[in-house]
Amino acid sequence: DPWERRQRILDSWTAIILAVAAIVAAWGSFQASQWSGAQSDAQSKSAIARSEAGKLATDATQDTIIDSQMWLSWLASVSNKESKKAAFLEERFSPWLARAQEQWLKGVTVDANGTPVIVPPGTPLDLDAYVVPNQVKSDLQSAKAQAWLDYGDEAGGISTKYVLLAVIVALVLFFASVALKFTRPRVQVMLTLVALALLVVCVIRTLSLP
Repeated sequence: DPWERRQRILDSWTAIILAVAAIVAAWGSFQASQWSGAQSDAQSKSAIARSEAGKLATDATQDTIIDSQMWLSWLASVSNKESKKAAFLEERFSPWLARAQEQWLKGVTVDANGTPVIVPPGTPLDLDAYVVPNQVKSDLQSAKAQAWLDYGDEAGGISTKYVLLAVIVALVLFFASVALKFTRPRVQVMLTLVALALLVVCVIRTLSLP
């Protein structure tokens, strides 16, 4: 019977479409949950790194204030010709301030106590050699926080794509399940082809997603 033969072919194709669609739907739901979890983890790590960066930035500011006060006291001692006091303060400079101070005084004539006879223009705190370690750590933590945030956004986008994929698979299941409910052959074939086309799109999309 041609009618029975057509029905069997449609039943077979519908069964295949439904089976593959069910697998794609399960895989898409699993991946969506995984990427959503990755997004949450990345956002949490970004928040932690951002908080750590803020603490280190505060410590760096305190270090800079202390260095500034020490250097201003040293400058006042030099201006008052108090060489011993200036040498005493200079010995207590932080390592990074001492390094910048050495570069700042490079080529400047100094007395027996190492105090410059003429104060150069500017300050050692303006030089590139003046690098506060806590500020460097703060910048690294800020970069790490931004990297985690970017990864979280990427993971969220992928999760959204898998959710959209699940919606399309639901359409596949709908068209494939209602195709045989109609009695007109053209409607049955048309709905089956629509379901098949959507399924092909879903499979290709699934293979292209990470």
